[in-house]
Amino acid sequence: MTLRWFVGLQGRLTLGFALVLALSIASVSVYSAYSTRIETERFTAEIELARSERAQQLVQDTFEVNQDWEEVQYAIQQVGNLYGWRVVLVNKSGTVVADSHKMVRDARGLFETMAERFPKSSRFTKRPVYVNGELIGQLLVDDRPSKNERPLSMSDFYNGAMSRMLEGRNSALAPPPPAQVPSQAAGDLVAEVLQYVEPPLSNLQSSFQRSLIVAGIAAGFAGLLIVTLLTRQALTPVRQLTAAASNLGAGDLSQRVPESGSDDIGRLANTFNTMASELELAVDQRRQLTADVAHELRTPLTNIQGYLEAIKDGVVNADDETIDTLHTQTIHLANLVEDLRILAIADAGALALSKSHGSPVLVIEDSVAHFNQRARERDVSLNFSPSGDETTIDFDETRIRQIVSNLVENALTHTPNGGEIAVRTIGNVHGLTMTVSDTGQGISSADLPRIFDQFYRVDPSRTRATGGAGLGLTIVKRLVEAHGGEISVTSEPGKGATFSVSLPTGDF
Repeated sequence: MTLRWFVGLQGRLTLGFALVLALSIASVSVYSAYSTRIETERFTAEIELARSERAQQLVQDTFEVNQDWEEVQYAIQQVGNLYGWRVVLVNKSGTVVADSHKMVRDARGLFETMAERFPKSSRFTKRPVYVNGELIGQLLVDDRPSKNERPLSMSDFYNGAMSRMLEGRNSALAPPPPAQVPSQAAGDLVAEVLQYVEPPLSNLQSSFQRSLIVAGIAAGFAGLLIVTLLTRQALTPVRQLTAAASNLGAGDLSQRVPESGSDDIGRLANTFNTMASELELAVDQRRQLTADVAHELRTPLTNIQGYLEAIKDGVVNADDETIDTLHTQTIHLANLVEDLRILAIADAGALALSKSHGSPVLVIEDSVAHFNQRARERDVSLNFSPSGDETTIDFDETRIRQIVSNLVENALTHTPNGGEIAVRTIGNVHGLTMTVSDTGQGISSADLPRIFDQFYRVDPSRTRATGGAGLGLTIVKRLVEAHGGEISVTSEPGKGATFSVSLPTGDF
């Protein structure tokens, strides 16, 4: 079941959407992480700059208040401990007067110059220090000192328990060395710097990236769930179509599916329902055709069998009248079989025409003339009248005669004694139009759509009083279409009917 889901349409759609979703989330995550890193670095640089400016301001304020480098040493030392920087202050002459990580005087009490203390170092950034507009020195900052360097602490001045107590801010036991004793003003200034303690931005970046990963995973699962539900809902009509098609293939021709909307799925459902209806109609027509063929063949065969059995039993004599009856039934049976053969060939699209180029008017007139005697016997007026231009077309003479004969035969069958039948031809540049009109009982509007169906007869009683097996008009339609033409009928009950055949010019 799982494998079928993956190879099915829903599985493929879901996996496709999931891949797109994963790529989108990954792209957003990568871009967000990159942007966060860039912004974090920029913000870190701004913070470092602000710290440097505050440290510079602290040095300036401390020196301005105390006018003493000893006080500045304390401030520099606290800045180094607070930020983890290596901070050095040199005066105008280049002498190191304060250093956060190293004593500024040697054992002899001498100061070193910057070049002497850092002979090969260029790692410091320099910021000038002004007091009352006068340059007093340079503040040098290294925000990434080496791991071996550490800021000065009380242990650098005292040993043992004394340094631990002093570092623990228990200053009541012993005072710090004179060089490290801050004044009240210096202590307040350093306390002001101590208020600006920022957490590392790397923690913020890591927290943001973790949140982004969690949100991405949650969004991925939510998106996958939504895609699964949506594809399941969208593919429900497809599943219904699949089930209906399977049942239809199993022989249940009543299968239909709901038609929802006018989208592609809706149009597919409409097409399926139309196909199923047409298939059901075709099967019904096939069954009806089989029944009709059996009925039409059984009647003459039953008559022939009855006469032959009567002759065999000596009930009926094999005289000329009996033989004529058997011959008539045999001819009728042969005509019926031939009609069925023509329809089968036409339906298969294999009806071959032996065409000749010319005017079919004379052929039509001659075909009509064969019915003059029958018309006179019933006192029916049968007229033929050509009009319009003389038109030449490609036509099969035998099939044209068959078309005319079937139409005139149909008109004679449905025209009462004393009625009229008019056959007209009209020629023009587009082709030839032939009409056969009668004054019979006409055709109802309900029967018109099926008048060309096989074995369909307006007379529901299926008696032979109306003549024919109901194949004549069907054959006419197939033969006209084989010539590339069209046939239509107009009629009103009680006012007769008019059949119109249009045959185009040119080769087709």
